[in-house]
Amino acid sequence: MDILNAFHRLPQISYFGIRRDDDFADRLNYKYTVGLLIFFSIVVASKQFSNDHIQCWVPAIFTRNYEIYVSNYCWIHNTYHINISEPNMKRTNEKRYVLRYYQFVPFILLIQALFYLLPRLCWRSFSRHSGIDIKNLMDAAHNLKNVKRFHKHKSIMSYLVSLIHQYIGDPRKKLKQEHSRIIAYIQGLLSCIISATNTFNGYLFFLYLFMKLLYIINTLVQLYAIRLLLEQQWTVNETIKDFRRIFTINILRTNPLSKYFPKISMCDFRIIEPNSDDGHKYTVQCVLTINVYNEQIFTVLYIWMNIVLVVTIYNFISWLIFLLFPRLRYSFFTQRIHMQQSITTLRTSMHVFVYNYLQYDGFFILRLIHSNIGDDITSNILTNLWRNFQRSDKPTSVDNSIGATISLTATGNRGLNMKTNGQTSSLFDYTKTSTNL
Repeated sequence: MDILNAFHRLPQISYFGIRRDDDFADRLNYKYTVGLLIFFSIVVASKQFSNDHIQCWVPAIFTRNYEIYVSNYCWIHNTYHINISEPNMKRTNEKRYVLRYYQFVPFILLIQALFYLLPRLCWRSFSRHSGIDIKNLMDAAHNLKNVKRFHKHKSIMSYLVSLIHQYIGDPRKKLKQEHSRIIAYIQGLLSCIISATNTFNGYLFFLYLFMKLLYIINTLVQLYAIRLLLEQQWTVNETIKDFRRIFTINILRTNPLSKYFPKISMCDFRIIEPNSDDGHKYTVQCVLTINVYNEQIFTVLYIWMNIVLVVTIYNFISWLIFLLFPRLRYSFFTQRIHMQQSITTLRTSMHVFVYNYLQYDGFFILRLIHSNIGDDITSNILTNLWRNFQRSDKPTSVDNSIGATISLTATGNRGLNMKTNGQTSSLFDYTKTSTNL
């Protein structure tokens, strides 16, 4: 029973559902690419169950049953490839390439799909250690966009502001200022991964970048393996030629002398007869029609993965630039905060708000909302966070202002206690705000 409970605690990867704790580049990897690989795996598997995946040219004395037996035998026991266009002497000295993979192409495609799911599984598993449910927060922001009633809008906004403030305003995350930045980062990451206690305000941001880096490495490795199968060189000139072929009619051109996708192969087998000790050895020539599909499938995957790689690298660099250049994060916030006074007047407070209060994870959460929900909702949430920060920054207004606290239970349920003039006025439960939207 403990093992079954452990499986229930594993992070779920919603394939057909909508999850907003990522962006388009992530979905291009773990959703669309995985779907394409599974589709091709089903196509190849269905082709293998048919009777025309391999056809062998047998002697005339063989009956139909013998012919079926030879074809099945050669399919199971592998074939070898020689260049039949060469003379006999050259073919005799030629190295024979035994084909051992074509029966397992559907499983190879499924393994490729699994490797595209692993970074997503890593993100879903380790993001739970951050102390905030990104999926729940993004769903609330999405409901905020579609809500029509004013009191529902106000309740969800209060929930979002309080949840973000509870996460980024944790006093334990300010301890890193007492140490050097590198030591603080290492200690914070180890604390999140090992002890599941988040004392590092850049944990989500760094984990998200690491997930994107895994996507890039995975795509590069798979592209290299596919290039080997297609017998293409990993050079700049060959890569440029391949991109040019995408816009030509020769994009799916087959190679009849392909070493890894041969259309014609040879098969040796021996038939033991009652009156013969050694039996009779036969060599037959077979046509692997399945390799026509295999070669085209891997060609299409090669083109698709190049596109995925370009999009993922561009997306990774766009996130990395915000990490390396704090000024860009500052501009991202100042362009979206609605304030009555000018930014020049509040420059000092704005620097404290951006660099000391929101920090890395605050920027990550708001930019993720911006990518999935839109600019208007991001501006509204950011403006309310700014107003809440200004109220909390004034010690004289603590007794007169409205305060909001979040209590996090073990199951992830959250309640919002609104206090006005020292008296509790209402209790907010977010689970009740998803109706009548």
